Amino acid sequence: MFSGTLKQVVGGSLVVISRAGVPVPEVPPMRPVCRPGRGALRGRIRLPATFDDPRGGIAEAFGVR
Repeated sequence: MFSGTLKQVVGGSLVVISRAGVPVPEVPPMRPVCRPGRGALRGRIRLPATFDDPRGGIAEAFGVR
């Protein structure tokens, strides 16, 4: 059933998911994304040098340290 719902969303239909007859989330139709080409975001996104290093409390909670 999910693949059919996904096809409706891609096809431009408004899809309402409900539980016991009460609408839960609404999934708006997809809009085309305009990307001028490869590297369009180059220079716009910056990652800190410590991006891959988890913070101490988070690392301990997941047993990484």
